[in-house]
Amino acid sequence: MKKHLSIFKVLFFLTIQSCSGQSFEQKIEVDNSLISFDKKVDSIIAKKMNAYNIPGLSIGIVKSDSILYSKGYGIKNINTKDLVTANSNFHTASISKLFTAQAIMILVKENKISLENKLTEIIPELKYKDERVKNITIKSLLNHTSGLTDVSSYNWKNNNQSDNSLKNYILGLNIKLQSEPHTEYNYSNLGYNILGYVIEKLSETNFDEFVKENILIPSQMSNSDFRYFKIADSIKTSPHSKRMISKKIYERKIYPYTREQAPSSTLNSSANDLSKWMISFLKSSNSLGFEKMREPSFNQYPYIGLGFQLNKLNKEKIIGHYGGDKGYRSYLIMVPEKRIGLVLLANCDYHEDFRQEILHPIVKLMLTTYIKNSTND
Repeated sequence: MKKHLSIFKVLFFLTIQSCSGQSFEQKIEVDNSLISFDKKVDSIIAKKMNAYNIPGLSIGIVKSDSILYSKGYGIKNINTKDLVTANSNFHTASISKLFTAQAIMILVKENKISLENKLTEIIPELKYKDERVKNITIKSLLNHTSGLTDVSSYNWKNNNQSDNSLKNYILGLNIKLQSEPHTEYNYSNLGYNILGYVIEKLSETNFDEFVKENILIPSQMSNSDFRYFKIADSIKTSPHSKRMISKKIYERKIYPYTREQAPSSTLNSSANDLSKWMISFLKSSNSLGFEKMREPSFNQYPYIGLGFQLNKLNKEKIIGHYGGDKGYRSYLIMVPEKRIGLVLLANCDYHEDFRQEILHPIVKLMLTTYIKNSTND
């Protein structure tokens, strides 16, 4: 009897799921009034948004000291139909790690920490039984070679906002390793959350506030914050997913935010603000020690720097990071040698290949269009 009841519950759930959700269909039209380059970008984005039924998307493109293109597409929420702009705010997910890594490099420059410092020297109160934890360095946390496991559950429903959220989370852990430090690349959000607490201890201020004062404000990112509760309602977007059976798009009830996951995941930002940051970073990436961030840092896996994911496109070295959490997908890439940067933010979590299917053709278009001038900046 219990077995039959369980089957009934599953069937009932699937039936309810298939009947719920909006019958949403995206229909973005190309703006024919745009000039050649802008129209090509507009066409690439419109085609993919319509093909994958993406509710809202925002994009920013920079070259040297200028924002070349910054625009919002679609809607913030499938129920309210409010329009996305270049200033609309999105959960950027793992793009957050670039800012955490940059904050660490600021502390390195200030001689408050070394990349070779042992984690247990900085946080001696850390709980662990595995003695290999003593071999974890700051560098190994930055390039995901610490041996740490990943976060098993983000618990977004917690929506913690207390100043002690990160501290309580990290000091409440019993650290376990899945491999010897410095021997394997194993992506770990937990490692970046621990780096956030390292920043708190060394700066004697909250992680979110340190990044705000030392990176966001200097980069003129006025609408951005790691603390979702600080974001103005007027610029917020909503997370969306797709039903498994009916394929209908629906708004997720829980926004992906809880303060203890901030260093790995919770930067809330816009295409305009991240464009400003890319300009600022590209200016300073050959100084202040930031050049180390964009260089391969682990011989066995040459696709990781200190924070940045590394790759090549059209034989050009690209640096950046993908982002993805419940209801959101993002992608930020830069071509340092050409001082080119692009960022894409979207409020859905399905068909995620649209990120590179949009940005990579635009990068190739930019390399073709601006290649003659790129070495003269």
